[in-house]
Amino acid sequence: MSTESGSEIRPRRPDPGHDAPPFDPQHSGAVYRALLEGMLDPVVFIDPQGIILGASDSTVRVFGYTPEELRGTNISRLMTEPYRGEHDGYLRHYFETGKTKILGRLREFQVVRKDGEVIDIELSVNRIDLPGHEEPLFIGSFRDSTDRNRARLAESSMLRALAAVGESAAMLAHEIKNPITAVNLALRAVARELGEDQQDVLQDLVARMKRLEQQLRQTLSFVRPLELSPMLLDARTVFDGVVRSLAPISKRARVEIQIDVDAEAPTFRADLSRLEEALVNLTMNAIEMLEPGGHVRLAAGAESNGRLQLIARTVEGRTVELSVEDDGPGIAAGVRESLFKPYVTTKAQGTGLGLAICRRIVEEHGGSLEAGDSAALGGARFTIRLPAEATP
Repeated sequence: MSTESGSEIRPRRPDPGHDAPPFDPQHSGAVYRALLEGMLDPVVFIDPQGIILGASDSTVRVFGYTPEELRGTNISRLMTEPYRGEHDGYLRHYFETGKTKILGRLREFQVVRKDGEVIDIELSVNRIDLPGHEEPLFIGSFRDSTDRNRARLAESSMLRALAAVGESAAMLAHEIKNPITAVNLALRAVARELGEDQQDVLQDLVARMKRLEQQLRQTLSFVRPLELSPMLLDARTVFDGVVRSLAPISKRARVEIQIDVDAEAPTFRADLSRLEEALVNLTMNAIEMLEPGGHVRLAAGAESNGRLQLIARTVEGRTVELSVEDDGPGIAAGVRESLFKPYVTTKAQGTGLGLAICRRIVEEHGGSLEAGDSAALGGARFTIRLPAEATP
């Protein structure tokens, strides 16, 4: 605040060495007015007949009415039908029976603004019994929830539209996949009856049809709704399943897979087959990026030139962290932004759906999947974070 001369007047801080003066009841009116002026959400006081006795200044912003315009009128003027016509009956029923469905609860209603617009609000009402007064007062607190509800409806509509698109895509992919599989088998049968030159051409066609079949299979997996069957798991069990699944591939590639599980890593709930699917995909990607020359340590017990780690850690006691790290070339900065987008791939024969499916699986479990650099091995690091099982 400034004076007319332009000098600034700074508010004085209370002296911590002195006790604050006791509250003076004579100042209660000023405090009451200050509270009504400072409230962000509208607050309205009514008597047992539903007549508005007072309101906060914020009614102007939300309802379009000033407190003076509301004072002395029935609260039902803010209501939509049928509540407008029935509200007085609700009050009579409460005083006759003592039963209520609104006092002390948060309810969702609609309010009619001064300009006729209907808005969504959250309403809480409480009874106030004043000393020396026979009749109680009722205080209602309103919060405008229109924008939030609109956003929720828009999101719900978008999700329904996406679900419909997904179902259509799944049906289309299924219808295409069956004839492609039949053509693929027919080409292989014909190739066996032809000469060497003709076989090369047909084998190339077979390989292309196989890639197309794989693309459709992954598209089906991506667009179909995920049906999860969560169970209580520990990281060691999940990692052991991943290593078993990839043992032949990692052995051929001579890549060592190491497992490192924190002794205090918590258990967690997840669909075992879906989580293994995600981890196998991430681990397979890492194997493909490593140079040959290593072999599986857990199976053969020998050294290798390529290393890959499956690591489980606890994060702040509430999250379990599962990561796949390698000592390969890492992730190029230019592809990180689009790494998890569908149909984006850096592989010559890739479908571009593997990482997108992985992230979807993890997020359906309420977790997250991120890509980064491995500080320990120098290559890539993919980290899955999942909610840990609550400890008793």
